[in-house]
Amino acid sequence: MKAVRIEKFGLDGLSLVEMPAPSQPRKGEIIVKLKAISLNFRDLLMIKGLYNPDQPLPLIPCSDGAGEVVAVAEDVQSVKVGDRVVGTFFQNWNAGPYEKRYGKAVLGGPLDGTLAEYICLKEEGVVPIPRHLSFEEASTLPCAALTAWNAIVEQAKVTPGQTVVVQGSGGVSLFALQFALACGAEVIFLSRNEEKIKRAKELGAREGINTSRCENWSHELKELTEGRGADVIVNVLGADLNECVKSVSFGGLICAIGILKGVRTEVDVVSILMRQVKIQGIYVGNRLMFESMNRAIEKLNIKPIIGQHFSFDRYREAFSLLESGNHFGKIVIKMAE
Repeated sequence: MKAVRIEKFGLDGLSLVEMPAPSQPRKGEIIVKLKAISLNFRDLLMIKGLYNPDQPLPLIPCSDGAGEVVAVAEDVQSVKVGDRVVGTFFQNWNAGPYEKRYGKAVLGGPLDGTLAEYICLKEEGVVPIPRHLSFEEASTLPCAALTAWNAIVEQAKVTPGQTVVVQGSGGVSLFALQFALACGAEVIFLSRNEEKIKRAKELGAREGINTSRCENWSHELKELTEGRGADVIVNVLGADLNECVKSVSFGGLICAIGILKGVRTEVDVVSILMRQVKIQGIYVGNRLMFESMNRAIEKLNIKPIIGQHFSFDRYREAFSLLESGNHFGKIVIKMAE
């Protein structure tokens, strides 16, 4: 089978290789012929050696992929050949709170990931694809969509009339926008690009703030919310956490998700205490959440926003676009039929 591997850290360390295709699944496992893979910023960090510099190489990158089951072990009962499935980010986190041990079974590092023609997965490491979604659309769900669902629904428990702030135009942010709107909230969209703000408004965002013209965007946000601030802020940048603290309402929630602008920042602790701000770290989610999310996606007919498709042999271009930050929505690699 064809697969892309990280042979050495850096985009120039990616190689397209031929590997033996899995032929017989082990106990409790299935084999999936992948049809589509979607990219996450985590994948780029892994490739560059910034996510885990101690990650053993070579490694097949990417955590997210959807495909068709082509073989199952004799003891597998819940999945059959021909099923359309999408893999779970954590292969062993089925329910309950997160535990450190779950991090040892993540696709795309430390486990080999989805940027290949076939993959072996655990029986409980896949979920059915919502019936109205294509393989390409379903491939966007495991990391970005579930992270947004965990933030908006599981943690924030967003209700009608609340104000939710989302940052940027990547997968997590646009899924958060869609889920918040589905919950009846108003969304304020932050971006450094006017065209992206326009597109977010077309998707349903009430207002947009161009942060390239307004670094201290908390002032404008307060004006847009008549001084109250946002009930929920989905923070994917990391290093602007203090601006989020200034922008959230009394008792409001900041969902700390990403590190697009860095991993360290100074925060006004007094403001957090006096205004009773809650900060919740979000690390994707478990299988039970995934199943709940998929039911909602199917019931509400939600369609993922895909920015651009690439063929498998154009994987370098796909990662270059991800690195540039110029995309709006998910970047998907489509496998040849």
